[in-house]
Amino acid sequence: MEDLTCGRCGRTAPDNLTGADADGWNSRWEAGRMVELICPGCQNPLDAAEAEANDAELAVARQDGGQFVADPVICMTGTVTAPDVILYGEAHLRRIIQSGRAEPIPIIEHLPADTRCVPTAGGVIIHQA
Repeated sequence: MEDLTCGRCGRTAPDNLTGADADGWNSRWEAGRMVELICPGCQNPLDAAEAEANDAELAVARQDGGQFVADPVICMTGTVTAPDVILYGEAHLRRIIQSGRAEPIPIIEHLPADTRCVPTAGGVIIHQA
């Protein structure tokens, strides 16, 4: 497995990006997908402001009853055998088709029919009825 590195200086990222060793590391997201890791020494004020905005968006969504689930996720109202009920996940599936490489896909099944899934930085917010 290849080590993750800072997209600007090449510094090797901690193995566990959710652990204490990763404090201060940031990431840049495009269309709900992480495109760059940024070490603490390479971050600029815009990077910090974007991270704060993403944190605020997630906090508001949670207060509104939403649940954040990390990308890639496919939300469904039915089952794996009923693909026509996918509410979110098209961009992830498109990446698999284009690259020819499968990625792990957590699937959330049996959601109420009026569930709303909203793509956000790093995942999806699920608002169940």
